This record gives sequence, C-alpha cells and structure tokens, in this order.
Amino acid sequence: MKKILTCIQFLLLAIAANATGQDGDIIYIDGTRWELLGRPVSRDSVLYHHLKAVLPSNRSISTANWDGFTAYWSIVQDVLCLDSIRCEHYDANCREYKGERIPNDTLLRVFKNYVDGKHIVANWLTGDIRVATGKVVYYEHMGFARNYEQEQIISIDNGKVTGKKEYHNFVLDGFSFDKVNNPTIIRELFPLQIEKYPELTNIKRINFSIKNARVDSQGNLVECEVKVLNPNVRQQLAEEMARLLKAYRPWRVSFINGEYRADGIAHRAFPYLLDK
Repeated sequence: MKKILTCIQFLLLAIAANATGQDGDIIYIDGTRWELLGRPVSRDSVLYHHLKAVLPSNRSISTANWDGFTAYWSIVQDVLCLDSIRCEHYDANCREYKGERIPNDTLLRVFKNYVDGKHIVANWLTGDIRVATGKVVYYEHMGFARNYEQEQIISIDNGKVTGKKEYHNFVLDGFSFDKVNNPTIIRELFPLQIEKYPELTNIKRINFSIKNARVDSQGNLVECEVKVLNPNVRQQLAEEMARLLKAYRPWRVSFINGEYRADGIAHRAFPYLLDK
C-alpha cells in the first residue's frame, strides 16, 4: 500500500508540474544572458536520476520549480556546456532564501561520461532547445508554454550546435473572447438572424465551438470552422456565425516564431445568449 501511495504522489506531482508555469534554466550566449525554456538534463532519465540523488535534501521546491534547481549553461565554440547548478534553501535564522552552488567535483562525478577538458559537454542531448529574453508576449499557465519578444530555436546534435533560428515576437491588439465578461456583448457584436431558425424557439442559449482559425497580419479572420453544439439545430446557423466572425476585424493576433496565431479566437467554445 505504501508503494502505491508513493506512486500516486509522484503522479500527482508530475501532473501539477505540467499544469503550472515553470522557471527555466539560464544560458549565456556570446556574453548575453537568456532564459532556457526547458530542462536539458532531464532529456536523459538516468542522468537526471543521478543528479537528483546528489542535490541537497533541504533545497526549496516550489510550484514553479518542482526540480528544486536551476542549471546554468553556455555555448562555447558551438558546443552546449553545463557550467553549474544552483539550489536555494530557506535560512530560518536570517528568514530569507539563500543560493547554494553544487560543488564542482560533485558535478564532475555525476557527469563523468560527458567531461571534455574543463567543460561538461551535453553530449546526451540531441534536439532543439528554445531560449528567450525580453517581455512575455504570450503565456499559458503550463510548463514552458510561453513566448518572449526575442527567441532562438537552437538545434543540438550530441551537444553540438548545428543550426539556429532567431525570432522577434509581438502581439497586434484586437478583439478576443478572453476580453468578454458579459455574454450579451457577443450577441451585439455578432447579430444572428434568429428568426430564420424556428428550432431555436425554446432555446435560451446557443453553444458554438471554433477550431482551425487562421488570421493574417492585419487581424483579419481568414479561415475558421464553426459548429453548433446544441442538438437538433441546423448547421446553417454555424455557417452564418462563421460569416459574421470573418466580417469582424481586427482580431488579436500574435506573431510567434514565424507564425501568425489567432489567439483571440482559436480552439474555443463560447455561449451565445438569445434575447428573449
């Protein structure tokens, strides 16, 4: 029973970590500090396990940092290197949090298979890492689902940098369903011809869903799929709503890593209250 409870506890912690915005690692590129949105050490489960085993047991763990550590990285001659790892602990005497650097000899022991001269090279890592700086322009309260003004997608092959893409992200303000506090506003902005649909006679609320929304750089809704979720209501009503949505402008648009996103309308359901 104890083992079962322990497994359930770890499962709940994993779910909570994924559902909460997480602090990133830190990386220095050409002397400039960036946030590394991810945990490269965790890409190797065995290595990650060995590292967790040597971390201080009294380190502070929070909902924003379930690992309880921050890794510091740098790119040296197109090679990704781990420079140090720091933890924080609460000092009850001083009533403040203090940083603690993991001893270098401890790191060298944990990462002994990846030491090259004076550097710990991330040879275990193949894939992309995302680094960012500047203001947050898009945020979801989950993992690393956020975007900053400046980002780089860096391709890594066994620790070596093989490619890099740089992006400048921004948001064009416009209408978003997130801004609607009163559902009657939707009826005013998107006036359906309700009289054409006798099946709505005894219905007070229509539920719509939107997916595959696509916008352009001017905030125009170019494409979307709308469905009526109420049973026994003709889909012609969804087609009319789609035309009204496309006629409205501007919608809020995010330009994120080379793509325009319909943040104000994408992948959502919304209610439409009938005036009766």
